[in-house]
Amino acid sequence: MRLNVKFFLVLLIAGVMGLSSCTKDRLRHEMPDKELLLAGRFDGTWTTPGNIVTPGNVPAEVFGTMRLVFTTDESGNPLKFLAQDCPIIFGNTGAATWTVTGSQDDAKVNITGAGPVDEFTATVTSNQLTISFYMGWENTDTKETGKGDFRVTLIRQ
Repeated sequence: MRLNVKFFLVLLIAGVMGLSSCTKDRLRHEMPDKELLLAGRFDGTWTTPGNIVTPGNVPAEVFGTMRLVFTTDESGNPLKFLAQDCPIIFGNTGAATWTVTGSQDDAKVNITGAGPVDEFTATVTSNQLTISFYMGWENTDTKETGKGDFRVTLIRQ
């Protein structure tokens, strides 16, 4: 009988301690900032230009073999932007920085350190990025100039 009482007391003490420890370590259900979630959607390498839209006399080759790289830091904040093989759109600069606001269906991306395009709107899914922007242009052969809307869809690499 004595053994049963001791066993019961040990179980009772263990149960009380177990219940009290559960109340100390509550799970936190904090949602990340919506810009961090959006930046995470952009993070990665985007290539293979397609579904290209340009103003009337501007050839699709203006996009070259565009390759865009967006990186984020360890906290998920936008960090570096790198544009390759599209000097007409983003110049020949090295790594730039970027910020993003909005939603995955209507994002606004600002680039610092690249140009002539330094901001664009975008739609991003898990495997496609469509960017749109308004830009002036000049045909170096005919010297014709103009301004217009451009759009291209890239695939996640």
